[in-house]
Amino acid sequence: MNKIKSVLATIDAISASTGKLFSFLILALIGIIMIEVVRRYFFNAPIMGVQDVQAAYFGAYYTMGGAYTLWARGHVSVDVLYVLAPLRGRAVLDLVTFPFFLLFAVALIYTGWQFGMLATHIEGIGWNLEVDQSHLRLPLYPPKWTIFLGGCFLLLQGLAKFVRDLKFAVTGKELA
Repeated sequence: MNKIKSVLATIDAISASTGKLFSFLILALIGIIMIEVVRRYFFNAPIMGVQDVQAAYFGAYYTMGGAYTLWARGHVSVDVLYVLAPLRGRAVLDLVTFPFFLLFAVALIYTGWQFGMLATHIEGIGWNLEVDQSHLRLPLYPPKWTIFLGGCFLLLQGLAKFVRDLKFAVTGKELA
């Protein structure tokens, strides 16, 4: 049992640290948006392709924060049933909905792998690191790989939650 607790604590630590680390990405995104707004509206000199970079890095911010949000219990739940259920009932509801979560996480990992490979590798040619089309040539491959990485972290945290919910649903005791 101590081994399971140790693994769960490690998964929690990974989720918490990556979520906190990537939360600072929002500051860089705000800076990019501010620079773009000033250039576009005050100097009539927009940066072409910056919207692509913003979307890609907002995606990285979003996907890398998923495991943290699950760890912090920040995801939205269907409160109509959930709040009326006792704690063990909530654990059972979480177990029943776990296959849907699993399907989403696996699809995210698969899609992230495909995007990451397309952004970094071309069959028969070798490595090709995708950049945006502006004169800045900002890299687009890192945020595409974060879809895969964020999906892996989300799956790990979801499995940890599943183990905790299963223990609580069966025994009525929490697994710390």
